[in-house]
Amino acid sequence: MAYSKGRAGTAWWNVQARVYAEETHCWLCRRWVDQSLDGQTHPMGRTVDHVLELWQGGDPLDRANCRLAHRRCNTAKSNRARAKVKVRPSHSIDAASL
Repeated sequence: MAYSKGRAGTAWWNVQARVYAEETHCWLCRRWVDQSLDGQTHPMGRTVDHVLELWQGGDPLDRANCRLAHRRCNTAKSNRARAKVKVRPSHSIDAASL
């Protein structure tokens, strides 16, 4: 059976199900995750976080790279990681042109 790569398809759903079944606490804040909350919309809902972000080369289907996290914690971690590598534009003006 061919599996889809990334966060889609049977292989991803299997990894996600294992994380939800095997873990009870957010690996980022160490608080209990109420898995009955909607992980798509509720900030304290469950999500699967990739320890090594996918855009950094993390394997989306490696169970060792996937941990349970609150949506809020997962989003904050990703935002911090992206901010560290984001190239900030510099504005410089040639003094001779003034």
